Amino acid sequence: MINSYEWKPEYSVGDETLDTQHKQLLKICKHVSDFRCDGSKNSVLDYHSILNDLAFYATRHFEAEEALLRRVGYPALEKQQTEHAEYNETLVNFLYDAINGKVDRDTLEGFLGRWWVNHILLSDMHYSDYVKQLDS
Repeated sequence: MINSYEWKPEYSVGDETLDTQHKQLLKICKHVSDFRCDGSKNSVLDYHSILNDLAFYATRHFEAEEALLRRVGYPALEKQQTEHAEYNETLVNFLYDAINGKVDRDTLEGFLGRWWVNHILLSDMHYSDYVKQLDS
């Protein structure tokens, strides 16, 4: 779903902190794309590490994003929160599966690609003008 794991200026939402966090997600997405599980204990541990990175990213990023959106009075904050909750629920399912020995890189990569397009490149862009008003 993600054609390139390179940051592009058009991905910016107008806030340096959020953009930096989005850049980090791109790095994790690349790591997922490059990941190959050979069934060894180390590769399974690597998969767990990726999922932990995604969980850490989500917690930190969603808190920062929602705080900023509250500050700017973004009217669709609840929609953002719902999308964040859906991401967390999906990630919990991946974590649960991984704990039970299921490594599904392809499904994870597809989920992240859809998240990048549908949430970050579409949904997040809707608040960009509100965020940019802080600088004016």
